[in-house]
Formats: sequence, structure tokens, C-alpha cells
Amino acid sequence: MENQSITTDIVILGGGVAGLWILNHLKKHGYQAILLEKNALGAGQTTKSQGIIHGGLKYALTGFLSDASEAVANMPARWQRCLQGTGEIDLRQVKILSPEQLLWSTKSLSSSIAGFFAAKTLASRVKKLEPARYPAVLQHPDFRGTVYQLEEMILDAISLVQALAKPHLDSLIKTDPNIPYLFHQQSDDPKILSHLECTSGSQKITLHAKSYIFAAGEGNESLTHQFTPSFPMQRRPLQMTLLKFKDPYPLFAHCIEAGLNPRITITTHPSEDGKTVWYLGGQLAEDGANRTETEHLNAAQTEIKSLFPWIDLSQTEWRSFFVNRAESKQSNGKRPDSFSIEREGNTFAVWPTKLALSPLLADELLLQLQKAKVTPTIGAGSNPVLAQLEKPVIAKPIWDILF
Repeated sequence: MENQSITTDIVILGGGVAGLWILNHLKKHGYQAILLEKNALGAGQTTKSQGIIHGGLKYALTGFLSDASEAVANMPARWQRCLQGTGEIDLRQVKILSPEQLLWSTKSLSSSIAGFFAAKTLASRVKKLEPARYPAVLQHPDFRGTVYQLEEMILDAISLVQALAKPHLDSLIKTDPNIPYLFHQQSDDPKILSHLECTSGSQKITLHAKSYIFAAGEGNESLTHQFTPSFPMQRRPLQMTLLKFKDPYPLFAHCIEAGLNPRITITTHPSEDGKTVWYLGGQLAEDGANRTETEHLNAAQTEIKSLFPWIDLSQTEWRSFFVNRAESKQSNGKRPDSFSIEREGNTFAVWPTKLALSPLLADELLLQLQKAKVTPTIGAGSNPVLAQLEKPVIAKPIWDILF
């Protein structure tokens, strides 16, 4: 096996949206950066997300803006600039599945929430729809409820990964998933990583960097436990549901009643066989963490029949799967309000918490690198070895894997 040695400013481990956004952001600011991915780009939490660019309004169902809602309040506008080609990253090639998210209630909203949505501060972000503008699936005569339009777009996660990866293919390395990374610490300071060894195809690679960024989601735990320090992580499990229709029923909406979580969150996605898939999250997914697959699918079917009794489900296909939301460990075990960055020595472990927060995460990481006096190497050219190494492919959507 041939040995290659590469020196760079930053090594990023993990090729989901967080790692890819960080790669783009750092390279824009002059850093030499390399991203390592053992599987396919986006294969973890990214392609299992619903693609919602949250503006925080679903976290405000108690009638006030929480810390979580404030953290993402400006994200839709920032993403919109990128999608138009005027932001910090050109995302014009990303597919927008829906320009807005709907919120509907099967019952009357409490006066506090209704008044909250009507407040002047939210007038541009929340709009009550007239029945004629309801999506077709909610225009049935038997539908009873109120529908609001939220300023929250839904993106196709696969095209987002493609758009982030394409400009920097030479900075990506597909590493062997069966051969673990070997981390080397400085003998005089174990908090400092001097280099790491990995394998790509027939090449053994030694990477020397100023800083190492762990952006592998759930994989951060096993990666960082190989050396000291380690970064405590928590998992919050979900059981997500997929429902495939022969006929299209486009819907992008939260159904709310009482409580902090939507009763159900539905996004709609095209499958490779031309059919339509509903992807179901919200409280249904939270509760599903404690059910068997059979129990959960029965519960999901009951829920959909209850909410949409007029839809013919006789020709539908159903699947479910478990996924862990990986986050920096919280003392109360609950969801962090925003992204998390943990640092020891020259290593950083990052968790975006929500896909929408990836730009803010990259901003803060850059500030922390600058504060740590990790600066771009002036005059460094690209290493010709990088172009010759195996590149990771883009992951398939979870529905095209399970159906």
C-alpha cells in the first residue's frame, strides 16, 4: 500500500451538511481544508432530515418566542439569499420542494397563540390563509381547522449536499469504512493532535493539520473517544415514518393542537419510481422511539386516517426507521436551543442541532479558530495528491433505500 503525506490547515471529519458548510466557509476565508467521509456524503442525519429551514415558529407554540425560536429566527432569510445566489454560498442549484411551510390546527387555536401569530412582529412571517388557498388535500369538505403559512422553506437535502460538495471535490477524500482513523497526540501535550492516519482506496494517508473538526454527528462519539479529551454527546431517538402514494398529495405542514411539539409534521418528496412519499415527523416520531416497528406503523396509520379520513390509503406502502439526533450533551437531556461547539486543544467537536443552523455554526467556528490564532497558510497551493484520491459519492434518499 502506497503512503502519502498531506499537510493542510484544517481537517474536517464528516460529510453531512454541517461538515460541507464548514468546508465551504473556511475555504472562502482562505483556509486550506480537507474533508474526510467514510460512507456517502449526507448519509447520516442529513438525508434523514425533512429539509425544513426552520424559522423557529414551531417552537413558539406556547405563545412566546423561546430561546430555540430566537436562535433560528433569521435563518430562512439567510438561506434564501444563498438560494438566490447572493449569499455567502451559491445554492442556486438546490431544489426547493416548497417555498413555505404550513401550520394547521384541527381545533381552534388558543387565544394566546392566535394573538401571538397575529402580532405585528410576526406579521411578515405568519399569514392566515383563506380556504381557497389551502393545499388540495385540506380543501376537502370534511376538513375542519385553520391554516397558517409560515416563512419556512423546505429543501431537497440531496441537491443541497451536491451543491455544497461540487465546488470543492478536490478537498474531499473517501476513506475506508473498515479501517479506523489512527490519531496521534503530541507527547508533551495530549490535548494536541499532531496528525492522523487513514486509508483511501490503495493509499495510506497521513494528514497533518493545525486543527481537526469533528462534524460526524453520531459518529463524533466513537471518533473522539479514541483519544483524550473526549466530547460528551447525547442521543435523542426518533422513529420516522414513510408513506408512499400512487397519486400525489403535496403537503408541507405541521399539525398542532396542544404542547410544544407539532402533533405531526409532514413533508412531501418525489421517489425514484415517480410516486409521492410523505415523510412523517413531529410528536408521532418522538412517541415512536418507544414503540416496535409494527406498533409504530399501526399508530402512524391510525393517525393519518384520523387526520385525513377522506384519503384512500388502500394502495399505500408504509415503512419506518429509527434515527438518533446527535447533540452535545445537556445536563437536562433536552434538545439544545442552538448549535454546539466543544473545543479542547486543537480539536473541535460540532453539532448543528438543526440543519438550518449550519451557517451560524460555521460563523462561530471561524471566530473560535481565529481566537485560537489558527490562521490560513499564506501562499499554500493545492496538493496534487488530493485530486488522485477516491471521492465520496452522494447518499441516496432514505425512501429510495427502504422502498
